[in-house]
Amino acid sequence: MGSLKVISYNVKGLHSPIKRKKTLNQLRKINCQIAFLQEAHLSDIEHDKLKKSWADKVFYSSHQSGRRRGVSILIHRQVNFSSSLVHKDSEGRFILVNGSIDGTQVSLMNIYAPNEDIPGFISKIFTTILQHSTGILLLGGDFNCAMSQFTDRQPPSKASTPRMSKMLKYLSIESGLVDVWRSKHPKGRDFTYYSHRHSSYSRIDLFFTPKSEMHRIEGIKILPITLSDHAPLQLIWDLGHRSKTKQWRLNASLLNDKDFLTLIKTELKNYLDINTSPEISPLTLWDCAKAYIRGCIISFASAKKKRRETKQTELEDKIKKLEQPHKRTPTSCLLDTLKQAHRDLNILLTEKIEANLRFTNQKYYENGNRASRLLALRLKKQ
Repeated sequence: MGSLKVISYNVKGLHSPIKRKKTLNQLRKINCQIAFLQEAHLSDIEHDKLKKSWADKVFYSSHQSGRRRGVSILIHRQVNFSSSLVHKDSEGRFILVNGSIDGTQVSLMNIYAPNEDIPGFISKIFTTILQHSTGILLLGGDFNCAMSQFTDRQPPSKASTPRMSKMLKYLSIESGLVDVWRSKHPKGRDFTYYSHRHSSYSRIDLFFTPKSEMHRIEGIKILPITLSDHAPLQLIWDLGHRSKTKQWRLNASLLNDKDFLTLIKTELKNYLDINTSPEISPLTLWDCAKAYIRGCIISFASAKKKRRETKQTELEDKIKKLEQPHKRTPTSCLLDTLKQAHRDLNILLTEKIEANLRFTNQKYYENGNRASRLLALRLKKQ
């Protein structure tokens, strides 16, 4: 059985189509198989929009207004998961899903804790786990409290430990659950949330699993803060996944690229100048020209994609490098540079998502309600 990549991510709202697409693309890029999302800010109906990307199973708990809170668990279509029980609250604070992955019984629980000091919420979570969970438990989410006021905050807090933190620490020990990141990094100091209001970092996004199941955790790390004010928390779980294949398609947004149009005109002219002759029929010449131009398009698109991905990687690395000194010594100069890097990355991702949305609109326009694979897929989801 292979390994699963599980991500816990406070996304700070997915109501905007652009933000939603950015987040789903970010998760797909890091090969996420299971995603725990908090603060989705989606209604029950809007949660179905999350199935339009790599996930075909979406379990969620929405707030009544649909514009607050909200937690969801997304499972990749290539993960062999079947659910047996879904337990959730009506306030969009938590959801517990029992099921099996390749025959292994698991319980997935995603929570978004209140940002007030309410220890009763933590008690409710652990009571729910004791009453409803079966199999191997993975508890994750935004707990809105740090396990330690010293090691999990920067600068370290001199205030008294909140009651919710005390309750979380006490009940996790009583239940035999382990803070996975702290277990893997006993003396480490890294953080998942940056508060612009207080200019401080904290580690409040956590994963817990039973101590007896810690051997299943191959690794855990905190990724850079990019699209939200929270960092994605990535965990490697030793449960199976499947490989995936992808079919090449023409990127219609290239038609807006002047360099691309110039290249195609030049290549087509050169091809016709070299190959036009009385011995070759116009039909054969045109068919071969299409194959040649297709190769030019693939080459151009591939090079452009590599340049964009290189720039994106450079910006993400820059953000990661700037975060470390800013976590140790927050200064206005470092913060301004960090914000500019975030803006540059946001612009780059927005351009990519807009191109993807144009392609989606084109696909639906061309297919319409014809009896096709697209219609079959939509009917299957309904």
